[in-house]
Amino acid sequence: MEDVEMAGVGGPSSPENQKKPIDQLRSKPLDKDSRKLDTRLDSDEDEEDEDDDPIVMSYDMYIKPQVHAERQFVVMQFPNRDSSQPYNEEYESAPQAIRMKPKAGMFEMDVPIDPWHNYDRLKGIEMGGHLNKSNHIKGVGSHGLAGGFGIGAQPTGRAGRQKNPATEVKEEGARLQDFAGAVERHQVLRKQTLGGQSVAKDGIRPQYMIGVFRENQLHLTPVDHLVQMRPQFHHVDAAVEAERRDASKTPAAARPQEARAVHLTAKSAIDGEEENDDTMAERIAAVQAEQWKTFRIIDENSNEAWKSYDENMFVGHDKGLKTTEELRAEIPKLSSVWNNAEYLDALAPKRNAAKVKKEKTKTKGAVEEEELETFDLSDLDDTEVDEPDID
Repeated sequence: MEDVEMAGVGGPSSPENQKKPIDQLRSKPLDKDSRKLDTRLDSDEDEEDEDDDPIVMSYDMYIKPQVHAERQFVVMQFPNRDSSQPYNEEYESAPQAIRMKPKAGMFEMDVPIDPWHNYDRLKGIEMGGHLNKSNHIKGVGSHGLAGGFGIGAQPTGRAGRQKNPATEVKEEGARLQDFAGAVERHQVLRKQTLGGQSVAKDGIRPQYMIGVFRENQLHLTPVDHLVQMRPQFHHVDAAVEAERRDASKTPAAARPQEARAVHLTAKSAIDGEEENDDTMAERIAAVQAEQWKTFRIIDENSNEAWKSYDENMFVGHDKGLKTTEELRAEIPKLSSVWNNAEYLDALAPKRNAAKVKKEKTKTKGAVEEEELETFDLSDLDDTEVDEPDID
């Protein structure tokens, strides 16, 4: 048998295809130009890694002053309402009424209830009857916190002749038979009241603003009131009042012993506010004495609403300024009256003036000492200076 020489895939074996030492297989070093190119590519990659959040857009910011003393911007938040279902005419839930007590910061808004879907008709008739009777006696918006929880409230209307329970049950049965007619006559509960209280401005809490964009411009408008609107159970309060009225008709011997009023004192626990000794009765009386101020409602998708949006939300609209060049030329620029140190002192808690002065003196001395230590004569070049010839 003859010896057969095994060749590789590339052909017969040769000295070039045989295994070579590892040091001979190493790649040759890059030339000078190649090293420069690789260094430049590496530096570009490092810059991209460092700037992982680049600026993609810049805007000119404009702050709009207060529009008018009688016109205020109120931001109403609805924590219990999905943002995809706003209160407007498109979703058949446009607000029926909005009212405010400016001094107390109370807001209320009536929104409609659909009595034809997911609605207990009997309960709706009962609650609607109690609420209508209470509003007739005390006036609209006299329930809940804004109405002082009904404590010491004076009737504003006439109670009328009292009906016996049998007559009321018979009337409720008739309304249930003619439910459509009862809905048309507003004899059932057809609205839900949302309410809340805004936080007063005191110079400590942050200033919220409404921002709108137009091209490369951001226009900010200060907010006067920020309030979260939550359901108010005025119909339940009216039912409790009806029970109290019924209990007042019972003979004195059969009445249960009622709890007497207790003198309550409310103290503020908010940081930065002074403690006060105003009684709860005084606060309730002040809220009750203030009258409601009603507002005209404009749907957000109407032409009048969009016109008011353009007039009140953009700086320079009254002067016909729209482009960035016009605004930069006509609108004055903001200037700070504080330097960096004064700004930090205003944000930080107040410090003792003597301690601050001592720290400044100490810091100044340390800086001067550091400057002296870092001044090294050895850094100077030993150069000879030619002396001038004196004749």
